[in-house]
Amino acid sequence: MNPLLILDLTGTFFFAVSGALVALKKEMDLFGVLVLGCITAIGGGTLREVLLGQFPPFVFRENAYIYVAVAGSLLTYFFIEQCKRIQSVILLADALGLGTFVSIGVTNALQANITPVSAVILGVITAVAGGMIRDVLAGEIPFVLKRDFYAATCVLGGIVYLILAGFQTPQKIIIPTVTAF
Repeated sequence: MNPLLILDLTGTFFFAVSGALVALKKEMDLFGVLVLGCITAIGGGTLREVLLGQFPPFVFRENAYIYVAVAGSLLTYFFIEQCKRIQSVILLADALGLGTFVSIGVTNALQANITPVSAVILGVITAVAGGMIRDVLAGEIPFVLKRDFYAATCVLGGIVYLILAGFQTPQKIIIPTVTAF
């Protein structure tokens, strides 16, 4: 299996966990947990593809993303107490998901012949839009609008991606570098 796909699905899983945790904190039912989990996991990438005019978006072409998002949401719902105990692992996975999603967003944007600045913007959208939609649905001010380091890290990751790509660094080096950033 492609290492980027593994990172992408891992990020999808942990973003779903993040969304499900917010839903449970807001005392939502199982449907609310599934909606917030899935929108957090796949919302940003779906928005990116719509903005790029890629129809149907990836989530309708690749069932694995829906399955992984639903699995992350359901596991969180049924094992909420265990999830609360491993919060630091979830935060680490969330950070890795951000880096991965920025990289995927920038890659897809550049492949669509988008300008470098716009590619960084689409990378950030890929990484944070799902969480923003989650927060709005949960009745909160989006986290990314309250913690500037969150978006700034995504912007910096996108810039690092462009710099490395400018030096013709192989993709198999760029993605892990930006993900770890």
